[in-house]
Amino acid sequence: MYLIIMIILPLIGSLVGYIVGRKNERLRNLVIDIVTGMEIFLVIMMYPSVSKQPIEIFIPHVMGIGLYLKMDMMRYIFVFLTCFIWFLTTIYSTQYLIKHNHRNRYYAFFMLTLSSTVGIFISENILNLFTFFEMMAFTSYMLVIHDDDVYSHEAGKIYLGMSIASGMITLMGILLLFDYTNTLNISEISSVIDSIGGMKYTIGFSLMIGFAVKACMFPLHVWLPKVYPAAPTPATAVLSGILAKAGVYGIMIVSICIMGNDKLFCEILLILSFMSMFVGGFLAMFQRNIKRILAYSSMSQLGYILMGVALIGLLGEHKEIAIYGSMYHIVNHGLFKVLLFMVAGTIYMILDELSINKIYGFGKHKNLLKVLFLIGMLGVIGMPGFNGFISKTMLHHALSESFHGKEVIILEILFTMCSSFTVAYLLKIFVSIFVVKNDEFKGQYKAKIKKRALIPMIILSISIIYIAINPSFLINIMNKDYMFFNIHLSGYFDMKFYSIDNIRSSIITILLGVGVYVLFIRKYLLVKERESKVYKNPSLIWFNLENDFYRPVCKLVYRVLSIGFSAIDTFVVSLVKSTDKRIKEIADVEMSNIKCANKTGYKLSDIPKEIGSHLNSITYSVFIIGFVLVIITIILIGL
Repeated sequence: MYLIIMIILPLIGSLVGYIVGRKNERLRNLVIDIVTGMEIFLVIMMYPSVSKQPIEIFIPHVMGIGLYLKMDMMRYIFVFLTCFIWFLTTIYSTQYLIKHNHRNRYYAFFMLTLSSTVGIFISENILNLFTFFEMMAFTSYMLVIHDDDVYSHEAGKIYLGMSIASGMITLMGILLLFDYTNTLNISEISSVIDSIGGMKYTIGFSLMIGFAVKACMFPLHVWLPKVYPAAPTPATAVLSGILAKAGVYGIMIVSICIMGNDKLFCEILLILSFMSMFVGGFLAMFQRNIKRILAYSSMSQLGYILMGVALIGLLGEHKEIAIYGSMYHIVNHGLFKVLLFMVAGTIYMILDELSINKIYGFGKHKNLLKVLFLIGMLGVIGMPGFNGFISKTMLHHALSESFHGKEVIILEILFTMCSSFTVAYLLKIFVSIFVVKNDEFKGQYKAKIKKRALIPMIILSISIIYIAINPSFLINIMNKDYMFFNIHLSGYFDMKFYSIDNIRSSIITILLGVGVYVLFIRKYLLVKERESKVYKNPSLIWFNLENDFYRPVCKLVYRVLSIGFSAIDTFVVSLVKSTDKRIKEIADVEMSNIKCANKTGYKLSDIPKEIGSHLNSITYSVFIIGFVLVIITIILIGL
């Protein structure tokens, strides 16, 4: 019953909050805070039961195949992180949205998104998961377009478009999966997937595409740099900290539970994860808007997680370190990235600007804000003593154990290079905002920032440090479930995180990142303009994946198909006319004199020619499209 309440409670909060908010916004804020607080409290209350055995519930006749929900320790970590971040972000939102319009609408969809996200993580049936995933896409779209300006609607358009398109491909994978395996229960699929041969790759990659979009995986990340800056900061925080994890979770389900850690699938996933790490980190160095830098940073950090997921399938019997590393980085990324977005949002609340060329030096004397950003930054770069060091150390060791010879050397170089990019672009923000002096921004601006905006950031900072001090915290939780991702864990994992070698490796990477910042970012990107120095962004004129590839290809495909369908339509219409003429000649009967077989007694000749022609064209077009879809389906099934 707990599982149903976790989904329904935010729905009730959304409805009640919206009704109350029309008359009393303070009471609405209190209702939303209480509901999210109850949600996290409910999750905490479930821990003793879940740690002993999974909780399951099945409700028949829902979505045709029933609603199958399950909570085990793996899902519990995702759900706890979701509800924890949501609760803190809700508190933060009450400060951030004071100057914004449509607050009532925002909170309603904010809670609906929470409900659908929790539904994703506790679904044991892949169709249930997909349904909640699509609900999350539509509700979060309303958060993206919250500001109702041209830019936010453009961002919302690409976000929704990619969500729908990728979702349809994933749905095709689900239909094929059911057709070949006769089951959609996640825990049952891996035992029968190998029996269907090469079709499993068509199914696996089709399923992965929808989740890869949310996980910002290269090359499906094109929505990312537009959506994150467009959405209000609290929405951006949950987009990066939680909703992106829903995409990662889906890929984990596909790779581990459905594909059974297939080697080829994991190798392709590993390549795409490294491309996400590299491209995200590299492009982040060129950006000048703080939220856009953090957006590309999210793409890069999610690449680390996906790398860990791929290594789970490539490590064989020694996959435990990859499991722990991936799960740890999921939690760590949720903490430090939400913290960094909240700091950026605090700056925006005061200045209505996030370009480092315009707000440089703002935080030099804002000591609390500086410390909060520094903690989040040190967490991301993997500084010893902060949470990112724990997860990146495990992922690094997993990578080293997966390959040998030249392969591991190349991958080690790429891993270190991507990590140095992380240091460089975060140093760019920190030095520009919190170190450089600018007399224009004197004073603390304390009147503009309330405690309810600072408290969530302080809690996140404490969490980041606590995990670093107690690295076995999450490992002990995971060890309570020996059947993790359909993989038997030994229940015993001991690693000396703060060894000399691990600390030295981290420090070397950080120093390389400082070198990239000094020798590349400051020397090449920082240029003198009039009386001051500003950052340039040459990547704006480079090849753009969306504008220079996706859009032209879509237009070309549309034109080619339009010409093709038009030719087929013309041929079919001509064939029907010639057949009609031939029948008249053979039967010597005026078909126009045949009465319509209906009660009106109208003749075919009574129907205007324009209408008949229009109906013919539509009918044939629909027929042709249906015919083509049938042929495509037959080809796919025959693969």
